[in-house]
Amino acid sequence: MGKKALPWNKLDEKDWKILRDFYHEGPDCAKFVSRRFGWELKETMERLKRLENLGFLKRIEGRFATIRGKFKHMNHTYYDIVREVKLFFRRA
Repeated sequence: MGKKALPWNKLDEKDWKILRDFYHEGPDCAKFVSRRFGWELKETMERLKRLENLGFLKRIEGRFATIRGKFKHMNHTYYDIVREVKLFFRRA
């Protein structure tokens, strides 16, 4: 059984901005994404959940993780792009 293709046609400009940012900067949480782009936290959280449900993002599991080169306690929900998105940006 093959994996379902990602619904690229359902992305808008803000979604693309998030995916590009995660590709270049690495995993992050809604709080810092919303600060970086000047968006409302609630909107950012909803976007990240939507992108996760569509299959573009995955949650980073565990209590600790290395985020942007720093060992951090996971007191926020951190997301990262899935492999297929990384490959897409590498080819672009």
